[in-house]
Amino acid sequence: MSSLYDQSIPVMIKYLTNASKMLDKAVAYADEKGIPHEDILTFRLRDDMRPITYQIQSLSNTAKWYIVRVLQQPNTPLEDNETTFAELQTRITTTISLLQSFAPASLDLVKIASEPIIMETGKMGNFRFESGQTYLSEYAIPNFHFHLTTAYCILRHLGVPIGAFDYLGGVFHRV
Repeated sequence: MSSLYDQSIPVMIKYLTNASKMLDKAVAYADEKGIPHEDILTFRLRDDMRPITYQIQSLSNTAKWYIVRVLQQPNTPLEDNETTFAELQTRITTTISLLQSFAPASLDLVKIASEPIIMETGKMGNFRFESGQTYLSEYAIPNFHFHLTTAYCILRHLGVPIGAFDYLGGVFHRV
C-alpha cells in the first residue's frame, strides 16, 4: 500500500503541471486565432457553472487545503483574484512550490492517515471525514480532478487543441 504522501503530493504536482501546459496551449491557440484571452478566461459551459479562472483556483485550493488540513502544514493565504493566464500560471507555480515544500519525513503519515479530519467551510458548515485517508480518497482527489476536468472541458469546448494525453501527461510508456 502506498503512503498518504505518495497518493497525494506527487499526483497533485503532476496534474497541476499538466494544467499549466494546457493553459499554455490555450494562450497559443487564442493568439493564433485572434481570440481575446478574456473570452476564454470568462467562458462558462453553463450559466450556473464557473469559468476557467475559478476552476484553476479551486484546483489549487484543493491541493493547498489538503496539506493544511491533513498534513498539518501552515495555511498560505491565496487571494483567488487571478484574471489572466499569467496570473493563473503564477497560482499553479505557487501551489506546486507549497506541495514541494512538504517534507514527508516530518510527520507520522501513518497516524495522520487514520485520524479524523474536520473540514470547516463558511457557507456549508463543517464536514467530518473518518480519516486523512478518507479525506484524500473521497474528497481531495475527486474534487481536484473535478475542477481539472472542468477546466479541460472548457478549453476543449472552445477549440483548444488538447486531448487525453494533455490531461494525463506522461502516464504511458511505450514498450
